[in-house]
Amino acid sequence: MSSTIRTPDAIKTSSQFRRLPMLTTLAACALFCTGLASGAEDWALPDELSDRLEDLQSNERNFVTNGSFLAFMPARQMELELASRDAAGIQSLITDLMAVAGEMGYDPSRDMGAMPLNLTSNSFNSGVLLPAILRDDKREPGPFSVHRYMFPESGIPTFAGAPVAVWPEDLTAGNVDVAIVGIPSDMSSGRRNAEAGPNVMRSLDTIAELDIQTLVDPMKVLTVVDYGDFRVDNMSIERSVAHVTAMVAETAGTNATPMMVGGDTSILYPAVKGVAQTHGNGSFGLVHFSAHPDARRDAVHTISDDQALFMLLDEGIIDGSELITVGLRGDAATETTLQWLQDNGVRYHTMAEVNRSGYGAVMQRVVSELDALPEQLFVSIDVSVIDPGDMIAAGRVSANGLSIHDVTSTVRYLCAAREIVGFEITDMAPVLDLSRLSALNSNAVLNACLVGMASRKAGFAPDAVHPLALDHGQD
Repeated sequence: MSSTIRTPDAIKTSSQFRRLPMLTTLAACALFCTGLASGAEDWALPDELSDRLEDLQSNERNFVTNGSFLAFMPARQMELELASRDAAGIQSLITDLMAVAGEMGYDPSRDMGAMPLNLTSNSFNSGVLLPAILRDDKREPGPFSVHRYMFPESGIPTFAGAPVAVWPEDLTAGNVDVAIVGIPSDMSSGRRNAEAGPNVMRSLDTIAELDIQTLVDPMKVLTVVDYGDFRVDNMSIERSVAHVTAMVAETAGTNATPMMVGGDTSILYPAVKGVAQTHGNGSFGLVHFSAHPDARRDAVHTISDDQALFMLLDEGIIDGSELITVGLRGDAATETTLQWLQDNGVRYHTMAEVNRSGYGAVMQRVVSELDALPEQLFVSIDVSVIDPGDMIAAGRVSANGLSIHDVTSTVRYLCAAREIVGFEITDMAPVLDLSRLSALNSNAVLNACLVGMASRKAGFAPDAVHPLALDHGQD
């Protein structure tokens, strides 16, 4: 930010604003309602109006002739005012416009050039405080239910209707396989509302459905808990990244698989970094589904969805040879970025390849590429990879993507074929889809990994199908 943002109410308290005539007040209001007009607009004062400025001071004349007023009033409106007002009216108009400009401009003696970050503080803007009663509770460690009745629909919503865990010792005592956790961050690019994703996915009871291939119920095979939300600081992405990284590492250290629900895709960086702090850099592969490479290398900011994969590669948290990314398309999949991915050994698959070869052939190629990756795997889903027909609520939506069937079938296979050390689904902004189809399909993707992990634990091959699920046998 180059200047302090002032609200209309704040400006109204100044003596200058109280003296504004109605026309200028409306012009100032337009500033807030429609945004600043371009000061570089191609405009010059008509010759027939130049004598209307003779009674003004030189700085006041310059304010008009150099177009400084254009931030507050359209050119045609200024011409009308100069032609129709008398000298006193013109003086009042320009005086008031310059007063508003003075209030809106940057004054180093009055305005902060940027919002300062207290580098000596280790806490968030409002602190991370734990209610004493949670630690004073005398219950035995382990997951516990927050539902009033036997079936979770009637109780407090949790991911998959699962019991709740609060502390790492709950995960350890409960021998938890999967800890599903929300990370409601919402500071990156695109259409914002991803912070609401975790709770909407919780409230829509469509996780932990039966695996139609093996007929395995994931909740009977896996020990799954809702591990609450990890706190984020919506005033500082740097604070959020450090805290989320530490919490993911702590969760992974209990031998539970952290399954993270975003939130925007900036959490890809701390999620993978946290797992790496526990399991070690280079100990697992990463398969990333996204429309976007997330490998921007020249941005002003260094922590966002646009840079997540670049930072992981640049810091050596993963190696390019350990990364597969699927579904690339759109403005960010440029020639230079694809060349950079290739130069770094990344196996990438664009929608051009899918359109040319067919999704089945591309997925066979992805499966064969798994052989070059470590046995352990982190699976990341940016919902932008899914076609808007199935996922209109993607924060960074992009046309012509994969179908929900293609994505869920591949995620199920990956989670059945390899030991999953981390999983995330990000950037579903539910306010953009009141039908809740996007939330339903996001849950389907999460469920696909659960059923894959359950199928693996139950001893099924990744492509196994139960005979009763495949054929009715009545021929």
